[in-house]
Amino acid sequence: MASSNTAARRTCDLAHLAAASLVAEARLTPKPGLVDCATTGAHTDMDLSTFMASAAALEPLFAEYAAAGADLGTDGPAALARAMRDIGIRAEAAMFAATDGVNTHKGANFTFALVLGATGALMESGGTEIAAGALDAHGTEAVLTLVSRMGAGLLDHDVRALHERVSATGDTAQLSHGERLLLLRGMQGVRGEAAQGYPQLSRTLLPYLRSHPLGTHAPGAARIMLLRALVKLMADLEDTNVVHRGGPEALSAHRAFCRALDARDVPDEELIATLSAYDAELIRTNVSPGGAADLLSLGIFFALLEGLITQTDIAY
Repeated sequence: MASSNTAARRTCDLAHLAAASLVAEARLTPKPGLVDCATTGAHTDMDLSTFMASAAALEPLFAEYAAAGADLGTDGPAALARAMRDIGIRAEAAMFAATDGVNTHKGANFTFALVLGATGALMESGGTEIAAGALDAHGTEAVLTLVSRMGAGLLDHDVRALHERVSATGDTAQLSHGERLLLLRGMQGVRGEAAQGYPQLSRTLLPYLRSHPLGTHAPGAARIMLLRALVKLMADLEDTNVVHRGGPEALSAHRAFCRALDARDVPDEELIATLSAYDAELIRTNVSPGGAADLLSLGIFFALLEGLITQTDIAY
C-alpha cells in the first residue's frame, strides 16, 4: 500500500496528464468541424479559450476520480462506477461554471471518470508509480477491462431508467440528444463505447500510436501522427454527435470521406490541406465529430502513460 503522500502525488499526476490530453486534443489543428487553433469548427458558442478553461476546471475533479478509484479498489466495479457518477455531477457543474454554460467536455468527462477511476484502482492495487511509461499495453488492457465492467453496469441502469421514465410520462421532449438517439435509433454512444471497453481505442487508435513512437527529438511529428490517428477514428466511429447534427446520412458520408483519406496515405502537407478544406465543408453543413475528439484525447492519455509520447511532444 502506498503512503498517503505517494498516493496523492499519483492521483494529481494522473489528473494532470488527463487535463493535458484534453488541451492537446483541443489545440490539434486542423480538425474538421471541431474547435482548434485556427477555427471554431461547426460551433458558434465556444472557442479554444473555452476548452482551456474547461480543462483547467476539470483537473481537480479528475484527481478525485483517481483518488476514489484508489480508495475503492478493483473488487466492486458497480460501487466504483457509482462513485465516479457522483463525482461526475460535480465535475460537470464545474465545467459549466467555467464555460458559462457551454458543453465542451461532457462526453470526455464521462469517459475520463471511468478511465481515471479504473486506473487509480489498478495502480493502487499494483503499487505502480505514475510517470511516463507507467503502463504497458497489458496494463492499459487491464484498465479498459475494468472500465468495460463499470460501463456495462451504467449502461444497463441508464437504459432501464430511460425506458421507465418515457413509459411513465410519455414525454420525450426533455430527452438529451444522446438519450433520444439511444431510444429512437438504438445508438448507445459514449455509454456503449464504455461498456465495450472503447473498442476503437484498443483496436485502432492505440495500435497505431504504438507503431509510431515518438521522441522529443522529433518536433512537429506528434501533430501529424495525431491528425492521422483522428482520421482513422472518424473513419470507423459511430459518432452520435455527427448523427445529431446531420442525421445518419451525414455519418455515412463522413465515414466514407475519412476512410478514403486514410487509405490514400497522403503526404503530410496534403493531409493538412485536405483536412483544412474538409473543415470548411463541415462548418458549412454544421457537422461536428465530437465523439472522435473525445476518443482521441483518451488515446493521448494512454500514450502518455505508456511513454509513447511525452508532454513536450504535444506542446504544438
